Amino acid sequence: MKLVLGLAILLVLSSCASFLEEQQSMENKIYKIKLDRTESQARKSLFDFITTSQQYRKSPDLLGEADLEMAQTKQKESIKLYNFKNTQYTGEIGLGGQDNKFKVIFDTGSANIWLNSARCNDYGCKNHKQYDGSKSPTYEHLGYDLDVEFGTGELMGEINADTAYVGGVKIAKQEFAEIVRENGDVFAQSDFDGIVGLAYPTMAAYNFNPLFDNIMQQKLLDRNVFSFYFSRQEGSRSSELTLGGWDNDHFTGELHFHNVVNKYYWLLDADNILVNGKDVGLCKHGCKVVADTGTSLLTGPSDGLYDLLDTLNIDENCNNVKDLPKLTFVLDGINYDLDANDYVMKIDSQGNEVAYDTFASTDSFVEMGANCQCVGSFMPLDIPSPQGPAWILGDTFLSKYYSVYDRDNDRVGFARSK
Repeated sequence: MKLVLGLAILLVLSSCASFLEEQQSMENKIYKIKLDRTESQARKSLFDFITTSQQYRKSPDLLGEADLEMAQTKQKESIKLYNFKNTQYTGEIGLGGQDNKFKVIFDTGSANIWLNSARCNDYGCKNHKQYDGSKSPTYEHLGYDLDVEFGTGELMGEINADTAYVGGVKIAKQEFAEIVRENGDVFAQSDFDGIVGLAYPTMAAYNFNPLFDNIMQQKLLDRNVFSFYFSRQEGSRSSELTLGGWDNDHFTGELHFHNVVNKYYWLLDADNILVNGKDVGLCKHGCKVVADTGTSLLTGPSDGLYDLLDTLNIDENCNNVKDLPKLTFVLDGINYDLDANDYVMKIDSQGNEVAYDTFASTDSFVEMGANCQCVGSFMPLDIPSPQGPAWILGDTFLSKYYSVYDRDNDRVGFARSK
């Protein structure tokens, strides 16, 4: 399945550096990893909807009995590799040495770690920092092949293991996928070196542990909780991933928790989706939502998403932005509101996308010039059953609401970000 967005240009991720702060409290140790928010250009082809087809292969003489049984019963599996986005928040992970750092997206919507390998000679790999296992004393060759086919190309990788470092946390024998071949231009125009999945292990290839599951298994934190604060200020280094808890200084009001209903994505039940407080049929008899830090936009099932766009009726010339309605996601009776300044973006005459909220006022947003265009931060995406259909609460939502991911209790918390 392939879905093409209606915009010629969107903005995709980039990053700079990440900085660690370690906070000692009376209850537990908390590690903070700084995240950067910046923007860069990318071709429209990057924003085709991706359906991934995982094909696992390993040489028969290296396969044990259990591996052979898995290979026979689980030759193909669909998992999400990457949703392409407009603005990204990225930080650093070390692999094979604390100083051997890579710029990555910390993605709660996927479960594998992907890094460009030094063995890859394709442009998309050579254009980024590449992992070289031959230079790491803790490298462990596993040799599980992982192919990912999607709408604009194919990635071929090999799962191996090494010591990983996230902030002040050292994770031994962390499995990850080295990208050894890239067909297409998926990573060529982006400014990140890899992806670190933070979803549940049921999504991971070969049932290997995602990063946070290894952190849990190795008992590296007092509390198996992590949280995200996303600043909306471009170039800001105040955005943050916190391991071991959450930071009360980053949100106001009460932190409301909602139970995970399917341990694959961070999938939650929603009571309703309202437009200006009214039920317009977007969430009939309840629906599902996913908290996904790896997706910038809000996504929804195609039919519902197009109905929402028709209801919002965002004028491309920005003439009605002051009159656009409030969008509300209702979870366990708690209203999470998004105003027009949260979900409208503007494309300037140079093709650069500028978030509505960066303007001092609605009037200044409208008065930028006649050659600009207003668009909604939405994308249709049909997640198959049993996880779907579902709406994805991407960074458009998560930059307004601080998010906490609690593996001890399998729940997600939201509070209004400062």
